[in-house]
Amino acid sequence: MIKSTVLHYSYGTPYLLSLDLSKELTALVWLAGPLSGLIVQPLIGAFSDKCTSRYGKRRPFIVVSGVLTCLSMLGVAYAKEIGAMGGYYLQNEQTPGSASHFYTIVVAVSSFYFLDFTLNAVQAICRALILDIPPLWQQEEVNAWSARISNMAMVVGYFVGFVDLVKYAPWLGDSQIKAFCVVAIIVFVATLILTCVCIQEKPLDKPEEEDLPWYHTFAYVWRAFRFLPRPIQTLCNTQFFAWMGWFPFLFYSTQWVSDIYFANHPAQEGTDDWAKGTRAGSFALLCYSLTSVVAGVVLPELISRYQKTSWLSLLNVYTLSHLTVAVALISAWFVESVTTATIILSIMGIPWAVVVWIPFSLVGEYVSYEEENRNRAHQLPSTSYLEEQQDEFDSGMVLGVHNMYIVFPQFAVAIISSLIFANATKEAGGPISSVSSVMVFGGLMALVAAMFSRFIVRVK
Repeated sequence: MIKSTVLHYSYGTPYLLSLDLSKELTALVWLAGPLSGLIVQPLIGAFSDKCTSRYGKRRPFIVVSGVLTCLSMLGVAYAKEIGAMGGYYLQNEQTPGSASHFYTIVVAVSSFYFLDFTLNAVQAICRALILDIPPLWQQEEVNAWSARISNMAMVVGYFVGFVDLVKYAPWLGDSQIKAFCVVAIIVFVATLILTCVCIQEKPLDKPEEEDLPWYHTFAYVWRAFRFLPRPIQTLCNTQFFAWMGWFPFLFYSTQWVSDIYFANHPAQEGTDDWAKGTRAGSFALLCYSLTSVVAGVVLPELISRYQKTSWLSLLNVYTLSHLTVAVALISAWFVESVTTATIILSIMGIPWAVVVWIPFSLVGEYVSYEEENRNRAHQLPSTSYLEEQQDEFDSGMVLGVHNMYIVFPQFAVAIISSLIFANATKEAGGPISSVSSVMVFGGLMALVAAMFSRFIVRVK
């Protein structure tokens, strides 16, 4: 799954721009991420929870969504060929070239949207398996290993993206995007088969029918938004602005490095050199992912060893990570060489290791704290316990609301990026790449997140 995600983030923007899609429209393509996150994950989770298939609750959804993901990647890889075929058979009064170009863009954009939706489905099921299979006392260890493996898979994915696959493995395809998609599909299918074969799902226990109104779930979600516990609310406020800073980096870092590369190495007219700039971006992201792997091992160990030192507290490290993001992204305005850009992306690996670790540790603290309260509440009279329970939100809802505060910034970043690109003008003394303006916006949002992080309430 990480291979497919790397394809999406590393090659998505440069590939769409290579098809002559404007940067404003490319920014809107990224709306697929938050749309799929809001729609697909809750629906897939709800349907799979009630699935009574003899193959298990999750396995049928893994197979179906996996097949659809592979078809989406093939659509991305062969958009030009499919578009040319569509232009040949479906052209009207347009010239074949114009019709082919139009259908190529339609196929590519549709495939990226479909890829976003199917990837979210696979992701939702895999996360559900992590909750379903291991016992409670292994959850922390399992999630830690999941994060380590994901970071290592990112390293492999960005390395494969950096290698000139057309040169060293021409049998995979005649372009970098085709070869990368083929490799991604092979790895993706192999890991899903391994998951389906090795995972033994728990039998489904059918809950008793409850007479609840049809709007019960919606009311529960609304109540969670309105009355979210203060420790989680303060964290969610910070996460919203933190991801407003991260998504410009995740969406456009490859294109930023690619723009700088071509500013220093102008492409020859009539050649398809976009992959060279993309490989430069992939190498920078490879360095970034290597840094995140090292930081993900070192930082938790340092904080654990020196946890009694006040300046090295969890919240101080979290605030420092936002300040690091702010400095790195704002400095993008002044970068003029690929080497400097690669160094900045490498530095971003350190706060990335923090942002995928500390916020979820804080959520885990609160969930454990609430679990202890529930255990103590069992000792109260049944009526008192039921009254107290009515004002509680279970861990699933807390995690769900927290995830929405990560999803919503994608909408904002996609729209704001589109507006920035639409109004960007090339000025003397300005940045080499128009993407730099979007990166600077992300840096400013990281500063806001750093300020909000000082108001986070911990339950300990």
